[in-house]
Amino acid sequence: MFQTEPIIYLQSLGTPLFTFLMIAITTIGNPVIITPLILIIIFGIDFKKGFLLLQLLLWTGLVSDILKILVAFPRPDFVDNRVHNLEFGIKNTSPLSGNEPKGIFSLPDKQILKAFSLQKAFIPSPAGFPSGHVTLTTSLWGGSAIIFKNSIIKLLTPIMIVAVAFSRVYLGRHFIGDVLGGVILGLIFLVIFSHILKSSLKEDFFKKESFELAFRRQNLFFYCFMFLIPFIFTALSIVDANVSGLFLGTNVAYLLIISKGLPEDTGNVAQRATRVFIAFLLFGITFIILYIWFKTAGTPNYLHFTIEFMQTFIPAITIWVSVAICKKFDLYRRDTEGSGAKRKFEIDTME
Repeated sequence: MFQTEPIIYLQSLGTPLFTFLMIAITTIGNPVIITPLILIIIFGIDFKKGFLLLQLLLWTGLVSDILKILVAFPRPDFVDNRVHNLEFGIKNTSPLSGNEPKGIFSLPDKQILKAFSLQKAFIPSPAGFPSGHVTLTTSLWGGSAIIFKNSIIKLLTPIMIVAVAFSRVYLGRHFIGDVLGGVILGLIFLVIFSHILKSSLKEDFFKKESFELAFRRQNLFFYCFMFLIPFIFTALSIVDANVSGLFLGTNVAYLLIISKGLPEDTGNVAQRATRVFIAFLLFGITFIILYIWFKTAGTPNYLHFTIEFMQTFIPAITIWVSVAICKKFDLYRRDTEGSGAKRKFEIDTME
């Protein structure tokens, strides 16, 4: 499961066109692609279903990131210099070659794990297990199939999971064991998610009183799992700053939204498209401005974690700002033309 030979064999059969296709497929599991999809669902299709799906992805990403840090397994290009990083086209400079475990179910060699741990102390190196792309793909497509109960999504779900998993192995970014771990973790969260949807928690999540500052069981539960637990993980530095910022920023945004009342999923196609455009604009511009600013500002190292946290926390808050703007411009109103025709009919009838 953690051998490099299968990866090297697959890469030997590849062509530039096939590699380009694999890079395109692997982006399906990238948060840069997943985030716009979630915004489209929240602002253009169904606010409640979109936010439920977002919670699933936030927890999946959080736990996946924690496991990466705790398990700390290296990626294939660290273990063997014959493996090419085809996703980014970076030359493999690893001094190791053929040091992968011999047994199919063997874990990475202890000497390699020690060397990887020492390198991480000086150079930040992303760990491999589990595959975050595969975990998020499993949760995104599986969760969408559960929520929307659409036959096409159900058909595409296993295809997308297998395609992304294969791309991660072919591109040299993960071992087979990494992608299997990602699928298993995603499936575990899907089972939990399906049970939550059948419980009272689903309805409580959309009740304003569930987020009041009161010592009720459901209030304590939501505040614990949406704010306290991720904050503790962040304080203990066992979760990536970007993941933590996105998690807490999104939930703060939801708290601000529900305090004023959730928006209705009404409006015609033009209104829905405008809502999506506003959400895209605010989230995207905020993220880009912060990214460029922090990259060029030359901030000290001791503020590195805080800066990365704010790079995702502030854009996530714009979800609340977008909802407020859309309400202000009455973009959640029902079809006024149809309502006007109905009122005119009623007046004519009275006359």
